[in-house]
Parts: sequence; C-alpha cells; structure tokens
Amino acid sequence: MRTEPALADFLGQRPRLRLLAYRLLGSASEADDVVQDAWLKWCRVADGVDDPAAFLTTQVTRLALDRLRTARRRAALGAQWLPEPWVEPVAADEFDLSTGLLLLLERLTPDQRAVYVLREAMDLDFAEIATIVEKNVATCRQIMSRARVGLKGEPRFAWDAEQTATVVRRFAAACDQRDYTALVALLGGEARLISYAGKNGKAALNPILGPDRISRFLLGVRRKFLPADFRLRQITVNGLPGLSGESDGQVRWMLSFGVADDRIHRIYLQADPDLLSGAGAQTTSR
Repeated sequence: MRTEPALADFLGQRPRLRLLAYRLLGSASEADDVVQDAWLKWCRVADGVDDPAAFLTTQVTRLALDRLRTARRRAALGAQWLPEPWVEPVAADEFDLSTGLLLLLERLTPDQRAVYVLREAMDLDFAEIATIVEKNVATCRQIMSRARVGLKGEPRFAWDAEQTATVVRRFAAACDQRDYTALVALLGGEARLISYAGKNGKAALNPILGPDRISRFLLGVRRKFLPADFRLRQITVNGLPGLSGESDGQVRWMLSFGVADDRIHRIYLQADPDLLSGAGAQTTSR
C-alpha cells in the first residue's frame, strides 16, 4: 500500500464516515470502532480501489449493519434508552442529527435504517444504495417505503438551531432560578422527558409526561440529589443547542431537546456516568 496517498484518502473521508456510522448506531464510541475496522480493511486493498469514498462508505455501512443485527445489541436497548450524545461540530447544511430522530430510527429494522440513512442523510441514489446493501434497486425502494411508513405519524421537531437556542436559554435560566412557573410555560402540553443513566447511574424508570410533572421532577432532583454548585451550560448536542449539567468540572447531565413552535416537546436527559465521564473535556475544549 502506498501509505501517504492511502492515508490522505482515508482522512479526507473520515468525518463523513464517522457521522454515517453514528447515524446507523446511535453511539459515537461504536462509530469510532466501525471506522477503525474500515481503516484496517482499507489498508489491505487501497492500491486497487478506484473510488475510495464508495469503498469506505460500503465498508462502514456493512460493518454497522453487522452490529445492528446482533441480538446482544437489541437486548442492551431497554424500554428507555438514549443514544450517546454527539458533541462535535456539525455543519449547518447537515441532515437532521437530532436525538429525537435517532430514537425514531431505532424503530426500524437494520436494513430500513441503513437505506433510510444512505438515502436521506448521505443523499445516495438507489443504485448506489443497492450495491452497498447487496440488494437490487427495486428491493431498496421497497425498504425505503417501509422505513417511511415506520416513521410516519411520529412527531418530528425543528432542525433549527436559532429557534432551539432561544428556548434552551430560557429553560436553563428557569432551572437555575428554580422557577416552576417559567418552566411550565416553556413546555408543550404533551411534553415528555426521557432519561437514561445506564447501569451505573440513576434515572427515572419511565418517561415523565406533562409540563407539571416534568417541572417538578427537574426541580426536585436538582434540590435533593445534585450538588449546590451544579450549573447548566449551553453546548451543542447532536447538532442543536443543548445543555451540559456540571459540578466541580464533572458532567453529570447532558440534555438535548425536541422543539417546535417555541415550545419544548421532548427533553432527552442523558445521565449515564460511563458515557459522560470524558464529556467535560470534549465540551470545554470546543
């Protein structure tokens, strides 16, 4: 392998490949593992590949599909699960990377998810997708149709950083000021809070529904269980304004939101200490 050209080709594709793998898996750490495996495959064949982008896209998709199809992964996703937050910059013209959409994609079969992501997020045509997933074009079109049906009727929130930022700032201020009335006013009538803390943290076992219950939950948890120096800091989570809840330099919460019509309709509270242990350095360095 000609090391320098092959490395340059791979590094040029790596940001796109990581986002592809993350969209397919909902895990930044798993995405990095998949991209690393694709790199090892690339090292073995780079000299004979005419289209590095197509080859690497194919390898990352197939490696991610292998993971999606494992029974072990499905068993690990409980009734209440949240994807690992993506805290790196996302280009303004990127397709929706929101937590809400990633949760919706979990409802699809692995093949449906792959075809949907390749078509909608990666903007590939069905001939390219068919080659990648090793099916014919007609089958890929049918899979895409079923994926759209699977997502139909579920709420989709604004992929709009400016609108989200305004509401998130108000939410953080209301939490910091312990202002129950302001919090209730920011939440849509059918708002839902989903929290996840993995095996080593604490979170609500079921979704919390409605402005009153959500507000009481957030203020109660903060008062009873979080340190006095706990503060919310605005960051970018999954390409949209979100919040990092920190105390003594440690990230304890990471929140992302589903916003529409200037109201918060979903709050996604990631409190898994194993996922957040390195998040402080990542978010501070940006």
